[in-house]
Amino acid sequence: MTVLLFSSFTRTHFNKCYEGKSSKDILKRVAANALMSLLAVSRRAQKHALKANLIDNCMEQMKHINAQLNLDSLRPGKAALKKKEDGVIKELSIAMQLLRNCLYQNEECKEAALEAHLVPVLHSLWPWILMDDSLMQISLQLLCVYTAKFPNGCSSLCWSSCGQHPVQATHRGAVSNSLMLCILKLASQMPLENTTVQQMVFMLLSNLALSHDCKGVIQKSNFLQNFLSLALPKGGNKHLSNLTILWLKLLLNISFGEDGQQMILRLDGCLDLLTEMSKYKHKSSPLLPLLIFHNVCFSPANKPKILANEKVITVLAACLESENQNAQRIGAAALWALIYNYQKAKTALKSPSVKRRVDEAYSLAKKTFPNSEANPLNAYYLKCLENLVQLLNSS
Repeated sequence: MTVLLFSSFTRTHFNKCYEGKSSKDILKRVAANALMSLLAVSRRAQKHALKANLIDNCMEQMKHINAQLNLDSLRPGKAALKKKEDGVIKELSIAMQLLRNCLYQNEECKEAALEAHLVPVLHSLWPWILMDDSLMQISLQLLCVYTAKFPNGCSSLCWSSCGQHPVQATHRGAVSNSLMLCILKLASQMPLENTTVQQMVFMLLSNLALSHDCKGVIQKSNFLQNFLSLALPKGGNKHLSNLTILWLKLLLNISFGEDGQQMILRLDGCLDLLTEMSKYKHKSSPLLPLLIFHNVCFSPANKPKILANEKVITVLAACLESENQNAQRIGAAALWALIYNYQKAKTALKSPSVKRRVDEAYSLAKKTFPNSEANPLNAYYLKCLENLVQLLNSS
């Protein structure tokens, strides 16, 4: 019933209540809030909104707002301009929130936004977005929703370019020739006190890191060098900072592809830093460095570099004695991947300390999980250990 009312509402009344109205109009705010709520919970509402050209209308409104802001910035009268800007910024915020909810987990709507040039429009608005933290947060939310499980959307951030910018843009930072570079610049310069925007920009980068095109831009920009400058906890503090966790989540997504793994291994000192980070704790994500090692071990091209780093081998072998079962599984799977089809690894891992840990872990696992078939994770752990034992005992 609600969606049927929405269909009629979008086609006949929304334009009257919303478009052409002042940002201070109460009916306009009520209409926008009602529509946002419906789009957030109903896929049928998103479908009707798409048919009603809501995406195209929002895009046209954003283009108009950008032109208006650029034109007004050339006129004298700072007090009047600021007052007018505030109203226009509110309209821009509403339009982006409507788009965000309309695109949420809806590939058809994302395709429509791609065709309507969402990224170039946002790129052209970027100098204004940089001026307002709340607007930045909403734009990053929109981009997170847009890029989630949508490779074409991720790629569009790499080749976007925008046209004219307001005269004062130089005071807010020059606009790069792609929105992807703008995002990387923001992540590099983000003040630590602005944790909300910092979290959002790294969430967006974690989405983009799954795209081959975006990984190429990340590599060429040398953005990952910033990871090496992260400080480890000092004194009695045994917990990694929230910024470090954001970085580790980004590196984990980068490590899902062989091209990303190569990017990580090219960072001098990265493996050593990850081994140090693996010694510290974090409640929400305690195993991120181990998962990165795990992924890197699967590529034949990476194995010589991993094997040459004794610290990584020591960390992976120590996982077999961990009280955390997930750490045990990650360590066993990584060691099996490293030794598989690689004779040099077999020779290196036959060291007494590693072989003893493997044998003891296998013996304990057989006693602890006699009916491992009932649990796929336990069965996989046993399989990893069994293959490790066989390979280490073979000539």
